[in-house]
Amino acid sequence: MRFFAVVALAALAGCAAGARGPAVPVPPAEPGRVSLVARAVDRVGAVQPIAVVITNGEDRSLRLDARQVYALTAEGARFPSLPPAEAARQAGGRRLPGAVRGGVVGAATGSVLGAIGGAISGAIQGGIGAAVGVGSAVGAAVGAVGGVLGATGPPAPDVAGFTDRALPSTLLEQGLSASGYIYFPPGTHVRVEVLLLTDTGGPERVEAPIEPAS
Repeated sequence: MRFFAVVALAALAGCAAGARGPAVPVPPAEPGRVSLVARAVDRVGAVQPIAVVITNGEDRSLRLDARQVYALTAEGARFPSLPPAEAARQAGGRRLPGAVRGGVVGAATGSVLGAIGGAISGAIQGGIGAAVGVGSAVGAAVGAVGGVLGATGPPAPDVAGFTDRALPSTLLEQGLSASGYIYFPPGTHVRVEVLLLTDTGGPERVEAPIEPAS
């Protein structure tokens, strides 16, 4: 039994490590404006994840609150994003395809890179992204093996995975980027809207079309 458990663990770890997230381009820091890229990925259960990368090109800091991100329909309807824990519950135990991947080295550094944690991988070889990817793969494999060897019933919601890969709430300094998933119920969403708080307290509105999964 122990032999089969080890074999299953190795196989599942390989599958999890191979699950790659969407390659989302990091917009450059254009002076005087905030740039936003949004790309849909395949649905996960009853959840539509959208990969988002946002770059601050203004000469001031902007406060990014992940709760102030919305999906817009062609008719103008506006929907708030789901909290990561609720998105994990609605996904029915299914896992995300991987972390958001992009050319973020040099675009996000210092405290911002630390804040995004597990939201970015693939562009960083052997660093934070690799460590997060390996940890996620091992965690997924261990959980799956536990289910194979004795657990019954539906799999538990992947709250940690959905939370780690979510767009973070953080302070965006000039020239820096943040990246991660936002979650919505399935629908005819065509654009993403982000409300950023300025140093005067007033919101700054940024929009971008939702690109289809590549």
